[in-house]
Amino acid sequence: MMKPNATKLLRVYLFIDMGLILLSLMMGEAWLLNSQLAFLCSLMITFASFYAYQKMVQNRLDTGEIPEDKFEHLYVDEGLEDEEEDEKEVKKAPSSFKISAKNVLLSYKSALSLYRIAGYGVLFLVVLFLIRHEQLDAIAFFAGLSVVPLSSLILAVMSKKGYNETNE
Repeated sequence: MMKPNATKLLRVYLFIDMGLILLSLMMGEAWLLNSQLAFLCSLMITFASFYAYQKMVQNRLDTGEIPEDKFEHLYVDEGLEDEEEDEKEVKKAPSSFKISAKNVLLSYKSALSLYRIAGYGVLFLVVLFLIRHEQLDAIAFFAGLSVVPLSSLILAVMSKKGYNETNE
């Protein structure tokens, strides 16, 4: 089952892809083939990245490497005595070098996940297929590849400015 954010992103990607399909229909069959194959590859790579990152974060939560929410105490009605005890239990944080080395190692795991590598492999095979059959149109292919990243960028900018929020 897809998460609400992933479903929202997918809807936006498909909406913008509909515009690309309409443009491709005017440009010809080669444009349609190139743009849609590139779009599907880009979509596969993006969702593989989301899945790998989600899996990495979930594993870190399960092992306790990510601490509990710092603001959880705002929602719990416990006495001040518990907070004083927590302050006494605070341990010295590990050195920043150890933390950064650990983050680099963990980020490599998500960057080199099997799903992402498979997505890039499919992209490579699609390019080879199009070249082999003399159907590769670079502009159409890059237009299809750019739908997902540009849509993500636009959504990120819009959500930062508050355009996506509802007035309740």
